Amino acid sequence: MEPIHLFEKAEFSKENFVPKQLHIGEAGAAVLICFEPGQVMPLHPHPGAVEVILYGVEGEGILAIGGEEKTFKKGDLIFCKGDTPIGPKNTGQGRFTVLVILVLKKLIEKQES
Repeated sequence: MEPIHLFEKAEFSKENFVPKQLHIGEAGAAVLICFEPGQVMPLHPHPGAVEVILYGVEGEGILAIGGEEKTFKKGDLIFCKGDTPIGPKNTGQGRFTVLVILVLKKLIEKQES
């Protein structure tokens, strides 16, 4: 497996945020989500995941998580359960990029067998 350079994978659109699937496997998945200023991802859960890890790659915005909103910026890391609704939005002046890593239920089931 070769390293993935996140900045080379980033893709932006003026019409809507762009989710770039980086990896999907038995144990997890990774998606890079790229936002232009003002773009919002609707609040949504990840029912196939036991845990969701979000990392701020570039820029800053707001992360709606459950019933709260938190400032989220480059270098920030947050963990939440897969059934917790999340929704990033770019409230900054520049681009906002978030790496999302999903820990899938299959990994937990495999470890318990």
